[in-house]
Amino acid sequence: MSRELSDPEQYSNLWSDESEFLEFHGIYSELSKMTPAGKVLEFGCGSGNGAHHLSINREVLSLDCNAQLIEMARNRTHGKVAIHQCDFFSLTEADRAIITEFQPQIIVGWFIGGCGIDIFKHTLEEPDEITKSKLYREKIEDIIVSPDICLASVEYIHLVNRGGLAAGFTEAEIFNDTKADYDTYVFGKIGFEVVEVKTLNWPRAGSEFQYTQAHNPNFAGVGSEPAIISIVANRVNQP
Repeated sequence: MSRELSDPEQYSNLWSDESEFLEFHGIYSELSKMTPAGKVLEFGCGSGNGAHHLSINREVLSLDCNAQLIEMARNRTHGKVAIHQCDFFSLTEADRAIITEFQPQIIVGWFIGGCGIDIFKHTLEEPDEITKSKLYREKIEDIIVSPDICLASVEYIHLVNRGGLAAGFTEAEIFNDTKADYDTYVFGKIGFEVVEVKTLNWPRAGSEFQYTQAHNPNFAGVGSEPAIISIVANRVNQP
C-alpha cells in the first residue's frame, strides 16, 4: 500500500513500523541530543519515539491530528508527555490557549508528513503527486513559524528532514546551502536564522516505508546520497 493512498489508520501502522526502524538505528536518540534544552513543543508525536527521547530531560507538549498515532505515543511515553489532538491547519482558540499556556522555548518538527488523504486535501493546487509531499511539509513549516505557534517565548526551532545530499559536498557547503534556503523562505521573516546543520546517515536497507522525493535544484546534475538533515534555528530578533 502506498503512502499516497493511505488513510489515517493505515498511515499510523505504516509510520509506526518505520519509526521503530529509525529507533532501532538510534536516530531519535541522536536527534534529541541536537535539540537545545528547554520546554519543547513537538509538531507531530508520531508513534512516540521522538517524544520519549525528548522527554528524558525536557518538558514536552506534543501535537498531532492522528488519533491512532496519539494512542501509540501515549503508550510509548507512559504518561510523561502531554499530547494534544488538533488540526494544524485549523487551530481553535482552545488549541492556541493550550500552546500559549505551555510557553514553549523550543519547537521541533521531525520527519513532517501525513497520510495520503491529508496530504492531498491540503495540496489541491499542486498536480504533481511527488511534489505534494514536499508542499505539505512546507505548509506545516509555515504554520510552525506563524504567530499562533512561534510565540515570543520560543528561542529555537529544530526541523529534521529526510532527503538527498549531493555526493561529495563538504559540511560547509551543506550548511551554507541549507542556511540560505531556510533563512530565505522560512526563518528570516520571523527574526530567526539557521545556526546549525548536521547530517545523519539515513538507513534505507530493510525499510518498507514508501517515500516520495521531490526534485532538489541544489543538487541538479550531481549524484545524491540519502541523509537525515537536522536544522536548528535561533531567534536573533524579537518580533
